[in-house]
Amino acid sequence: MPQRRQHVLLAEDSLWAEALRIHYNALVFDGHIDTPTLMHDDGYALGKRHPSHQSHVDLPRMAEGGLDAAFFSIYVARSYGEGPDATRRAFSLINEVNRQIDLSDSLVGIATTSENVRQLAGAGKKAVLLGLEGGHALAADTLLLDSLYAAGIRYVTLTHINTNAWADASQSVARWDGLNDLGRAMVRRMNRLGLLVDLSHTSDATFYDALAVSEAPVLLSHSSARALTPNVRNVSDDMLRALAQNGGVIMINFFDAMVNPHLDSTVVREAEQRLRNEGQGLWNLWNALYAAKAARGLPGASVGDVINHIDHAVRVAGIDHVGLGSDFDGVFDLPSGLEDVTKLPWITYGLLKRGYTEADIYKILGGNVLRVLSEAEEVAATHRKAIVN
Repeated sequence: MPQRRQHVLLAEDSLWAEALRIHYNALVFDGHIDTPTLMHDDGYALGKRHPSHQSHVDLPRMAEGGLDAAFFSIYVARSYGEGPDATRRAFSLINEVNRQIDLSDSLVGIATTSENVRQLAGAGKKAVLLGLEGGHALAADTLLLDSLYAAGIRYVTLTHINTNAWADASQSVARWDGLNDLGRAMVRRMNRLGLLVDLSHTSDATFYDALAVSEAPVLLSHSSARALTPNVRNVSDDMLRALAQNGGVIMINFFDAMVNPHLDSTVVREAEQRLRNEGQGLWNLWNALYAAKAARGLPGASVGDVINHIDHAVRVAGIDHVGLGSDFDGVFDLPSGLEDVTKLPWITYGLLKRGYTEADIYKILGGNVLRVLSEAEEVAATHRKAIVN
């Protein structure tokens, strides 16, 4: 069993031992990790251990924290535009992830199916899946979905902070009132390939349009609950209920700005006013929000706040529709108690303290997202079978 030297509680807390047993027996699956950008741009070695103040994820710390599988984000910034530069950036990141996985192939492998994930975990290896973050990298071409699928991509986040040629983003000016005809075609093609439709970062209208089109369950790979932390990147209770009807899963984001209960509607309004005063759009929301937070002397979030968001999503959407989507290595401020991937057992401990059963915890830690991945594969297989027949 991996060393857990930093996970120390009072000996009389018997729940800690039970939490560790459950956590290391579970298949723990994170919906969104941004380490590939470090790997590509900074020469970051995934196989080497790094300090938590420098980064959040590497293979040694994944083992220590019991993280078995993760979607590694192939993140393409809006600055690359919506053409060949964005597409080249995506493939370059994919190549770097593959290169580094090959260097550590005794410890980790690329997974492209739910069964691959189970096989790798059963062999004691970590499973890395690839998710494209930023639909603008598709350059408004449905055929690129096929190429990216062949390269290993298994979800597409329809937008990042920028509205693109076919879908509106939550932090950008709307152009289409959701999805346009090309956007609906993109979602249908994703279903046929077995690519998960990821609705984190999209506008509310895009979210509902995608649900109306998708035959497969969808994903919110790194979002949290708007009822607790009210900003546009989080989702409303109505959206959570719609997600449950679709069969999808919300993977709770750990970013302080998305789980901190002190960043209430008054703080958000102040941040939005700052942006208007400076002539900036919502794409710069986090900087404005943290300026307001600092001005008010507000505290940061804790691991308990993350569990509050899990709790809320479970109450509204149901136990089968919630998972973990940390945003490790993609955000600058994490809650106390979740400083890096080694701290994941604290989530299991917190869930156990709140009365979740072992079976429930297995679902949240990874079972739910594995189900969604498998069901998306089944939809694609049905389409392939129909074509053959």
